Amino acid sequence: MQHSQKRVARPKLDVERVELPNGLVLLLSENHSIPSVSINAIVRAGSRFEPDENAGLASLVGALLDAGTTTRTSQQIAETIEASGGRLGTFGDYQSSGVVVTLLSKDIALGVDVASDLLMNATFPNEKVHQHSERRVAQIKARLDVPRTQASDAFNEIVFKGSPQHRPPIGYEETVKGLTRADVEAFDHRYYVPDNTMLAIVGDIDKSEVKSKVEATFGKWERAKTFEKFEPPQVPRPHRQTVPIERFIAASKEQVNIIIGHLGIERKNPDYYALLVMDTILGSSPGFTSRIPRILRDEQGLAYTTFSNITSSAGLDPGRFIAYIGTAPENLGRAIAGLRAEIARIVEEPVSEEELETATSYLTGSFVLRFQKNSQVAEFLLEAEVYGLGFDYLEKYPDLIRAITIEDVSRVARAHIDPRNLTTVVVGPIDELGTIGSSTDFSL
Repeated sequence: MQHSQKRVARPKLDVERVELPNGLVLLLSENHSIPSVSINAIVRAGSRFEPDENAGLASLVGALLDAGTTTRTSQQIAETIEASGGRLGTFGDYQSSGVVVTLLSKDIALGVDVASDLLMNATFPNEKVHQHSERRVAQIKARLDVPRTQASDAFNEIVFKGSPQHRPPIGYEETVKGLTRADVEAFDHRYYVPDNTMLAIVGDIDKSEVKSKVEATFGKWERAKTFEKFEPPQVPRPHRQTVPIERFIAASKEQVNIIIGHLGIERKNPDYYALLVMDTILGSSPGFTSRIPRILRDEQGLAYTTFSNITSSAGLDPGRFIAYIGTAPENLGRAIAGLRAEIARIVEEPVSEEELETATSYLTGSFVLRFQKNSQVAEFLLEAEVYGLGFDYLEKYPDLIRAITIEDVSRVARAHIDPRNLTTVVVGPIDELGTIGSSTDFSL
């Protein structure tokens, strides 16, 4: 059944895509509403390309990009950006690493120069590598005291077994301690090459002028000497489980943290939009309409925070379907049973016309709010390039969502959600058998 059509905002972008002779992809879009600009650069150099024994390497390299270059010290980099009133950030996560610079549009040349300097000329001083490694080890130890993070990490170890996603991008204490400057430099030389890099510049700019600036700076960047054309290595793919799995982890906390789910989907999956609607109905709406928050939090009072989704982690590799709840230990059995019941219901019963209408109205109505800042638009352009969405995606999105029917939601739920074979991870005041006092009955 096709539900009603409503007028929704349709953001339109004027995007120019340029591929430099060295392979770097440049995406430009003008927005003259405010005199600022965002420069976002990503390199396909995430933790998906690092071996288990070097877990944390890609994240460390990303963090060290602003630790010094052949022309600037770390302090000079910071002072240069701060003097312009701008902001600079570097990162390294699962899929990619990179640099983000935001500043006034009059300083666009400075921003392009600094971004290119960090990507092309980072020197990774030994003392900085040591400092960042020690900081990472402290962060890793701190993660162990956060039950929700513990539960998430344990869930990933099970669901992504055999894939790089099973480990946290930040790495483990023992692997980070073993990383050397030579490891950092080798990773940088292998992956930080122009034909593995995408650059999005959005804001109060003249596209032709910025294009010339980028060609003058990034154009000097030489392709990887060991490759005619850089091709990233193949990544082992995880497989969805075929049996239910339970793991209970003891932690001296007042609350139990529960994650239930299994392997998810890739972003390019054609069922993505129907699953986005399903997510909103089942557990992703921020209001009071999603089933899991409404029933488990608002009606039963089991938690302050509970949600579910399958689309938010979808990327180049399959993400994860999860349902989460944090609750008092005495509610453990009810909380697990409640999550499992709602997961089964979305598969077994059609959603209502009202639920579908509420979900699609929310998704189309809130979509435009995701592109209020230049940095958000720049992130979108990079996402569109990576996943082949097309730069007219913002105009097409409302129709993609409005085309979803009740039958579509049922079909994708049956195809991608398996209520019988779920991984359940619980972290809290519990033993390895799942015992909390006398409350150990998790049956539906």
